[in-house]
Amino acid sequence: MRGRKGKMVIGIFILAVFSLLLTMEVAHAAVFYGEVVATEVKSIQVRGNNGRVSVFWLGRHTRLTSRHPFVGDRVKITYVKDRLRRNAATRITILGR
Repeated sequence: MRGRKGKMVIGIFILAVFSLLLTMEVAHAAVFYGEVVATEVKSIQVRGNNGRVSVFWLGRHTRLTSRHPFVGDRVKITYVKDRLRRNAATRITILGR
C-alpha cells in the first residue's frame, strides 16, 4: 500500500511539472517607434508611424536612457506583453523632438 501511494504522488508531481512547462509562454520583446501623445502616472500613450495610438505601462523595471519623455518627443520603446496582456515597456529611448 505504501509503495503504490508513493508512486501515485510522484506521478502527480511529474504531471504537474510537465503541465506547467507546457503552458509557460516566453516573452518576446518588440520595438515600437512613435511620438508621445500623453503621459499619465504609470502609462504613456504613443502615436506610431501608422497613426495608431498605443498605451505602454511603465513600472519599476522600465529603463529610461536619459529622462522621462515629454509630449511631442520621438521615442523608441522596447516592450513585452505582461500577464494581463498589457504592453509593458522595458526600455524607453528618446530619439529627439
